[in-house]
Amino acid sequence: MAFVDTASAGGHAARMLLRDAVVQGLRAARANVRPGLILWAMALLVVGGYYFSHQARAALDALAAFKERWGYGFAIVSTALWGAVIPSVFLRLFHRKHMLSLGSFIFLVVFWGCKGAEVNWLYEVLARVVGTDSSLRTVLIKCSLDQLLYGPLWAVPTLALAYLWRDKGFSWRRTWAALDRHFYETTALPMLLANWGVWIPTVAAIYALPTGLQLPMQNLALCLWSLMLAFMTGKPATA
Repeated sequence: MAFVDTASAGGHAARMLLRDAVVQGLRAARANVRPGLILWAMALLVVGGYYFSHQARAALDALAAFKERWGYGFAIVSTALWGAVIPSVFLRLFHRKHMLSLGSFIFLVVFWGCKGAEVNWLYEVLARVVGTDSSLRTVLIKCSLDQLLYGPLWAVPTLALAYLWRDKGFSWRRTWAALDRHFYETTALPMLLANWGVWIPTVAAIYALPTGLQLPMQNLALCLWSLMLAFMTGKPATA
């Protein structure tokens, strides 16, 4: 009987953790409806324009050529811009109580710049290993590798750890003390669920585009993702 009671309690705790994770993700999504709609509209215009407008395709091909010419420098600067600078402007305009402190802003600029180089490398590897065509098979394989391997095993855990380090005042000692056995369930799991909500539909559009346009497309969705993270993990600037 004691074993049954313990198992039941464990199942209830797991359900509560899952519910809390979903609630956090939905709360962040609701708080960013306005900027989210703007960014999703921009993303749809990019994909639709590339395939249905000769003028838009020519402009996007020029952007892809510019990105390829500057390589990782473009990836670092553009991802820092869309992951840190532009979201901070949205927060100032729409949610002033969630404005970033100077330390958090500098941290996010550096962090997302490094992530830009990482994601650019991921797209290049997938292009070499899986292919560069936009067939359904290629897009599905890339989406699966991205969202079922890269995301849960590396991208989300490192993201959760980096934001935890920031929230602990950039103290490795306090960060290490917070890394208990519940870290993934209480911190990384909400991020993972919110990550799937934003990125599963997005990566399909990303991998439907040529390799040179995948990072710029990723940057559009990153802006919304960064705003959601601000609501899930951030504190008001006065904290």
